[in-house]
Amino acid sequence: MSANTMETDAQFTDNSPIVNFYSGKSVFVTGATGFLGTVLVEKLLFSCKGINNIYILIKQTEDLTIEARIVNYLNSKAFHRVKNTNPELMKKIIPICGNLEDKNLGISDSDMKTLLEEVSIVFHLAAKLLFKMSLAAAVNINTKSTEQLIAICKKMRRNPIFIYVSSAYSNVNKQIIDEKVYSTGVPLETIYDTLDAKNTRLVDIFLDKRPNTYTYSKALAEVLVEKEFDESAAIVRPSIIASSIREPIPGWLSGSHGFPRVVEAACKGLLLRWHGNGTVAFDIIPVDHVANLIIAAAWESNERRLIGNKGVKVYNCCSGLRNPIDVSTVMNTCLKYRKYFGTRTMSIITPRFIMKKNYFLYKLLYFTYHTIPAAIIDGFFWLTGRTPMMLNTLHKLRKLSSVLEYFTLRQFLFLDSNVRGLLRRMEGTDRQTFNFDVTEIEWEPFLQNCVRGIANNYDYSM
Repeated sequence: MSANTMETDAQFTDNSPIVNFYSGKSVFVTGATGFLGTVLVEKLLFSCKGINNIYILIKQTEDLTIEARIVNYLNSKAFHRVKNTNPELMKKIIPICGNLEDKNLGISDSDMKTLLEEVSIVFHLAAKLLFKMSLAAAVNINTKSTEQLIAICKKMRRNPIFIYVSSAYSNVNKQIIDEKVYSTGVPLETIYDTLDAKNTRLVDIFLDKRPNTYTYSKALAEVLVEKEFDESAAIVRPSIIASSIREPIPGWLSGSHGFPRVVEAACKGLLLRWHGNGTVAFDIIPVDHVANLIIAAAWESNERRLIGNKGVKVYNCCSGLRNPIDVSTVMNTCLKYRKYFGTRTMSIITPRFIMKKNYFLYKLLYFTYHTIPAAIIDGFFWLTGRTPMMLNTLHKLRKLSSVLEYFTLRQFLFLDSNVRGLLRRMEGTDRQTFNFDVTEIEWEPFLQNCVRGIANNYDYSM
């Protein structure tokens, strides 16, 4: 490390144990270009200014080179406050070309050498969130990539802290989910040997009542982390990640993941009938809460290491236990602020989002209030020479709602004693800077900003 770097790091240290922990250290982030990853990187730059370098894994696509992708990434509205306060900090973001599905994550020898020499903290956020994946696809990209990254970490000179970001829903074959790693029953080697099996019955046995291969692949990765690490790792399990509550700007989001798509469709009058239980707690969590917890979890992992406290620690980053809000309240609160969509709505008066547990009653309402009006509109489009589109749009939204129904028909309880314990250990400055206390969330203003962010396209595209 150069003398100039040391001077810069010293300049930014203060009475914050977390900020001081990151000062002078380099981190490696997978999934940095995603929704959560962008907020994590921005927060590290903005609040931990003494951080050395932030290496981010980026996949080159057929449409965009690495250079083009990094330019698009850095132009995100999320980095607005960093650029306004200290634009030089943006130079600390260093892209690493790679691919989760390749050997050694597709990282070149020269980049690998840099990572092995410099990295002190690894954040593994990258995953493919697709519920309809085959078992082989889910395991290859979500589980095997974790295994490869762990192998790379084992070679790193600085014995890095490893933070794996899983999902609160990785073990929803249970109703009460504690902050511990659960056995997946079948040994991982057996799973690998039978990945190409076409036997549906065999796959069902592996999933063990989980609703899809995504949640199963995340549970498998958790088992890997617990097996390979003792005192230097943690697992963070967020529930449904929603827009930011405060940082980088209230209501910020990106991508086209499920929750904002449902909110947008409802506000536009396209999806107002849902198969689910409206009284079930809708466990949403602001994205900046998750990023703050991830940052703090790495600090606590190091503190635990220093006193010889072994074992991988799990943090359930959820809201349903201490600040619950039900599905119907969430959606109908969002509808109150559909005004942000202006003329892009299907009705003049504010409608209601109606949920029905009875499947046949739901289908009747859906057919009456969605299918028939969509068919009439498409018929009008056809008669006037325009391309019919409403039924096709409705079909896509129906596919989205069908994969989410599992989670709105069942009530889960995520215990969070480790999260509360971490919050208690943080000093006053850190509690304010890296806040993730869900009891402080006021849902109505939060959801108002969420709708505003979707309508005003804060880096979000449906």
